[in-house]
Amino acid sequence: MRATKRHHGPLHTLSNLTNTDTRKMEKIPMFGWNPSSLGELPFSISIPANKEASAREAENAMEEIQVFTDGSAQGGKVGAAAILIRNNRPFCMLHYHLGPEAEHTVHEAELVGLLLAMHLIRTERQGATSSVIAIDNQAALRAFNSELRKPGHHLAQEILSLATRIQKRRSNDKYSLTLRWTAGHISIAGNEKADSKAKNAAASLSSDKELLPPYLRKPLLINPSAVKRKLIDKLKKDWKKEWHESARGMNVLKIDSTTPSDRFIKTISNEKLSREASSRIAQLRLRHVPLNSYLYKFKRTDKDNCPACSTKNETIVHFLLHCTHYAFERWALAQQAKKRHKNMTIKTLLGDPEMAIPLANYIDGTSQFKVNPGERTDTLNITAT
Repeated sequence: MRATKRHHGPLHTLSNLTNTDTRKMEKIPMFGWNPSSLGELPFSISIPANKEASAREAENAMEEIQVFTDGSAQGGKVGAAAILIRNNRPFCMLHYHLGPEAEHTVHEAELVGLLLAMHLIRTERQGATSSVIAIDNQAALRAFNSELRKPGHHLAQEILSLATRIQKRRSNDKYSLTLRWTAGHISIAGNEKADSKAKNAAASLSSDKELLPPYLRKPLLINPSAVKRKLIDKLKKDWKKEWHESARGMNVLKIDSTTPSDRFIKTISNEKLSREASSRIAQLRLRHVPLNSYLYKFKRTDKDNCPACSTKNETIVHFLLHCTHYAFERWALAQQAKKRHKNMTIKTLLGDPEMAIPLANYIDGTSQFKVNPGERTDTLNITAT
């Protein structure tokens, strides 16, 4: 499959990048579920408004058969479990180990849990009664009202097929089936037990093959979403290593040891910072800023002197900490640092999120980067509290 010479698709590209056999990978159907069937489900779906409402529904459940399901990822592996509970009878349980996280997702495991639950209801001898399947994943429930054209949705199609067969076989006034969202971690006994058993399934525990639904008696196809995620994680890891080993990366690490991280992105995304201010702070951190020491290297200026105080070599350290021309603006910046019990260092100014707004005010106050120094931008005149 990977040697395809013509009509390469995204699946072939992904297969080549990850060394995965496309024959073992799930294919997304070209056409979705029959539009005329949308909304016509062989069961009802209940998604309470919040955790409190979910807890009340679980507490007041009147169905004779209750099945709790869950999917879990543990130690790089994925598994699912379902537990059927019926009054005055021992509970029934099924486990299924999907495989490694590199090939399967938790969303897929949640759907496997539903399929196991449906199979438990089908094999109940006295099944022509009211039943409810409780699951703590809303996305899995909402999938049934979609076109079922996403990774893992082949399981949803199998669930619908099985539920339809059960409905036809047990069609009477007593039979009903509800799929209900039951919030996790709110001390619902069935949920907690299903969560524990799903973790066991993730650790490679599976029920005997003859006890499983026929659809799960053979290995599941590899989920493309899991393969993509593995590839993206690898690319991010490689990029992070390359960044740390670069000259610019090593310099930034001296300022912020968490780099690269979301913390700095959140810092410069502060709604109180203008786009220009965020850009300048990023440039200062990366040492890619239009100060004369930098511009002189590329022959964009005749000399590297500071235009404000004429000191030789206008560096970032000089601009932020030493230039006498900006003593007043620096005093205001130092007051903000003192209020926060911070030292006036490059690491504090460029690495501490709390200093972002005071630093932006300092940059604006110096007018160093303005085409017309007399002009000030209102967006940066922010009171640092």
